[in-house]
Amino acid sequence: MATFDSQDFDAVENDVERAVSMGMEHLDFIVEESWRWALSFFIGLSMGTLAFLVDVALETLNTWKFDATREAIKAGGGFWAPYAVFMAFCLGFSGLSGALVAFGAPLAAGSGIPEIKTYLNGVHVRGLLGLRTLVCKLAGVALSMAGGLIAGKEGPFVHAGGIVGGGWAGMGSRTLTDAVRGRWRVRAPRRFGGYFRNDADHRDYVSIGTAAGISVAFGAPVGGLLLAIEEGSSFLSSGIFWRGFLATCTGVLTLQVLAQCHSAGGALMQTKFGVWRDLGLYDDNLALYGARYFYRVWEMPVFGAMGVAAGLLGAVYIRAHVRIAALRARYVPPRMPWRRLAEVLVVAWLTGTAFFLAAYASPCRALPPAAQLQFYEMGTSDQDIFAGVHATDSRGLKHFPRLWCQASEFSERGQLFHTPLIQALRTVMHLGETVPEAEQSKDFHISAATLWLWSVVVYVLMLATFGIGAATGIFVPSLAVGGALGRLVGMAVDAALQSAGSSLRVSLPAYAVVGAAALLGGVTRMTISITVLAMEGTGALQLIVPLMLAALLAKVVGDALSPSIYDVQIKIRGAPVLTESGQEVRQRMVNGKLSVGELASTALVALPPVVRVSALAAALRSCSHQAFPVTPEVKAALQSDAAFPLHGVMKRANASLARAYRLFRTMGLHHLYVGPPKPLVMGVITRKDVTEENAEVCLGAKAHRGLVPPCAFPPPAAVHAPLLRASSRYYEEATGVGGSGGGAAVRPGTLHALPDEQPVGLVAV
Repeated sequence: MATFDSQDFDAVENDVERAVSMGMEHLDFIVEESWRWALSFFIGLSMGTLAFLVDVALETLNTWKFDATREAIKAGGGFWAPYAVFMAFCLGFSGLSGALVAFGAPLAAGSGIPEIKTYLNGVHVRGLLGLRTLVCKLAGVALSMAGGLIAGKEGPFVHAGGIVGGGWAGMGSRTLTDAVRGRWRVRAPRRFGGYFRNDADHRDYVSIGTAAGISVAFGAPVGGLLLAIEEGSSFLSSGIFWRGFLATCTGVLTLQVLAQCHSAGGALMQTKFGVWRDLGLYDDNLALYGARYFYRVWEMPVFGAMGVAAGLLGAVYIRAHVRIAALRARYVPPRMPWRRLAEVLVVAWLTGTAFFLAAYASPCRALPPAAQLQFYEMGTSDQDIFAGVHATDSRGLKHFPRLWCQASEFSERGQLFHTPLIQALRTVMHLGETVPEAEQSKDFHISAATLWLWSVVVYVLMLATFGIGAATGIFVPSLAVGGALGRLVGMAVDAALQSAGSSLRVSLPAYAVVGAAALLGGVTRMTISITVLAMEGTGALQLIVPLMLAALLAKVVGDALSPSIYDVQIKIRGAPVLTESGQEVRQRMVNGKLSVGELASTALVALPPVVRVSALAAALRSCSHQAFPVTPEVKAALQSDAAFPLHGVMKRANASLARAYRLFRTMGLHHLYVGPPKPLVMGVITRKDVTEENAEVCLGAKAHRGLVPPCAFPPPAAVHAPLLRASSRYYEEATGVGGSGGGAAVRPGTLHALPDEQPVGLVAV
């Protein structure tokens, strides 16, 4: 944890800030509030534009790859020539994505959600919100998906949204300033929006940006806002909520306008908006959602069982990911960029080969009759930009690819294996929704064997892909596997009804949507946002109760077996993230047996108002807590025997009322003591000291000394091990192995370098 530092989300209060506030008039405050809303609008506008550019790039790259492969198949057939063309695109695109991460911005790897969650919790991650990271992230995710990696764009867009939000809040760019070698600062003056450069406002706009990012990725403004609240924001206010609402609405509308301009051209004013969905295969006017999405009360236990199974599958995936991450940290660390790039190429080769072989070995089946085929292919989800590829074959068909089959046939496995992952997910969920009941035929639904094969291959490759040195997300892969397995469950239930002689039929799209949401919940442990995202993305408003049940059970079962995939990644990195208090029984027990003094650092360093630069530099190098009381009488302040109030919080009598209001609002205080202008400092405690892992080690050392009875709780899970090895100053006391806790790294002799030439560390609390 020594590589992480904490943010100070408390508003800055000093003489300069007070002087500025005193000089501001009522109109100045109105202008500042107007800028708050204007920046939220600009964040949404920016994310909608970036999402459109990524979609266009992805459509172009996918079209090149699949059109070239189909031409190679059409020209000579066979295996090797089409395989060489296909793999050239896969390796080329994936290699570029890996190179952007390995040599451009290492923090652009993965989804970025764990890193954004870490930042929003109050931990500074250097380079996380830089312009270079944004460029590498967006270009990388387009190349990763076009290269055929099992990845989605939703997670990376959360990271990208956070960068855009932070950039608008700062109204400047350190990257651009460095690019021009400091000849001028790329930074707007305060009167042009530069009001929000403090940590607290910057955090709020990063949170708003993440909401806009996931909204434009899913085309779901409400679900995106809820996801940012449920998974990302540790500090939430009504202001963030309403400004985030504006940003998500603006972002999705911007994306829709640009997409329609791209496809409809001059007919924009005559084009109907709101008829496409990001996870939809057909226009809303044709899909007949009310007739296709339904369930009966006796199916609720089946949906509940799907949620339980999804929780188990999610926990298995996460535990396997922990083991793979340990191997990856050992053999493919970020400090070895060539190895990271090689890993990306190997995974891309395995993925491309597996998908190509499955499509090549696919059985051929006769096309549906013309009366049915027109319904299968009619009005397919609006434009190619939303499908991610111009996917029609030589016969003009999108959902029944010919590949190596005869003119009157289609490749059964090619429906899923020879198309972008997001388009395959849409096919699994929605194929056949526009076909009338009288024309329905199970012969042209995706076969159970194809669904089994596709779900297993995607699940295994998802495990190998997530965590490599490329921009990849886990939302779409999880939805894809869950959707395929859910459709299989629906087919099994339908077969059971037929074998029992019942005339009832079930909705296969309903099972696919519920299964997709359940597995995503089993991996990420989100509930409310997943339910809303699934409804907005698929149009399955009728399935709100099954979606809620499946997502909730997936979370309950998954939480009993492992943390979420994002919490695991945070623990692996060793970031001192503080979860919401009171959620876990284990954490409540440990915290109840420890006092603040037992965790506070006694290696306290106080500084006088005027200090030599060499002494200040020595103090910064020797102390990891970076909390230094400033007082004219250093020795007297730390060694006085004067009484000290025992209340948890004390403020100076001359502190502003605004500061007292923030303490009451954010800390839930009953009352607040007002102390003298020079309160005595007894010790310092940082977020690294109060982490769950550090508290457990401290409690173990306390029990070892016989100060408390032995605690009956299980040993820490395997995912805690990276923290326990080097996170606590109490680990040395309990095991004899040195640690590096919050304020323990003070080398002998450092404190004597201060101006008064006296040690100022406090030995006892």
